[in-house]
Amino acid sequence: MEKIETSITVIVPVHNSEKTIEAVLGPLRKELLNGDQLIVVDDRSDDRSGETASRCGASVISSSGSPGAAGARNTGAYAAAGEWVLFVDSDAVAPPGWRDKLQDRIDQGSAAVQATYSPVAAGKNAATFYKNFYYYYTFTKRIRSDYITGCGTFFFAVKRSVFLELKGFDDRIPGATVEDADFAARLVGGGDSILMAPEIEVYHLREYSFSDLMRYDWNMMKSKVLYLLRRSRDHAVPSVSMATPLEMLPVLCGAVGVWSIPAGLAVYAAGCSWGIWLTAAGLSITAAGHAGFWFASVREAGKRGLIASFMTLPDLLLIVPAVLSGVIMHLTGRKY
Repeated sequence: MEKIETSITVIVPVHNSEKTIEAVLGPLRKELLNGDQLIVVDDRSDDRSGETASRCGASVISSSGSPGAAGARNTGAYAAAGEWVLFVDSDAVAPPGWRDKLQDRIDQGSAAVQATYSPVAAGKNAATFYKNFYYYYTFTKRIRSDYITGCGTFFFAVKRSVFLELKGFDDRIPGATVEDADFAARLVGGGDSILMAPEIEVYHLREYSFSDLMRYDWNMMKSKVLYLLRRSRDHAVPSVSMATPLEMLPVLCGAVGVWSIPAGLAVYAAGCSWGIWLTAAGLSITAAGHAGFWFASVREAGKRGLIASFMTLPDLLLIVPAVLSGVIMHLTGRKY
């Protein structure tokens, strides 16, 4: 029996992405089938992103939504003709065979399909490796189910009819933060499912400095808190990670345990000997939840991975103050 191919519209939102867009579009365009589309949505770029995308064979349209990733993706989805829409970030490079692999997952009957991160990171600095490998490790080691309650729009496919029924992404959400979590919660809350596709490993071109990484994670955590505090209670289980709360327990414990380290040292410096035990407890809790990630980082990238392992500590230290910041923002009337 001849295999029936689903028509797919690939949507790539861009904002000043001239340096990466050509590398992203090439692998996508190469595997498109008759009836597929490749749409680039230019979200008010100041560079030549649109011209470069057009030269690479994509249909380029201007975003008609609110500034930001959510508005740009919605613009592309409304213009799409495919039965499914595939959202791909402007720094995300699809692996060879992505089209056939995605079709195989679509044929399994879910309303949406989620790809994963590649363990390979761009550049040479440790911050970029940490950011990419952390997500890869979460996908491959922490997530145990074939289905997830969250999504990451770096490479996320969904039935267009379902997307339109849910009225797309909430474009009131600024930047690229939790618009995907909000959408996933509404999708799952409506009775549909998101299927993991671990065989589709996506390589990211974006590079991070240490300050970029800390700023990104700070803003992301605040956005997650604001989302949880404003979310509609009929959106099923809140979705702030592609992993479940149980799967992310090491991170939650580490966020608390890591603060015991400086607290214990301060107590010890003040003359209380039990402070050293508090520090030891904090180190033990943090190590228990992250030793696997640390060892995997070193095994994957050697010295770069070792340096990246130490970034776990400042990253975990950010969580508690970022949560408190989000709560304060909510109490003072801010919703987004």
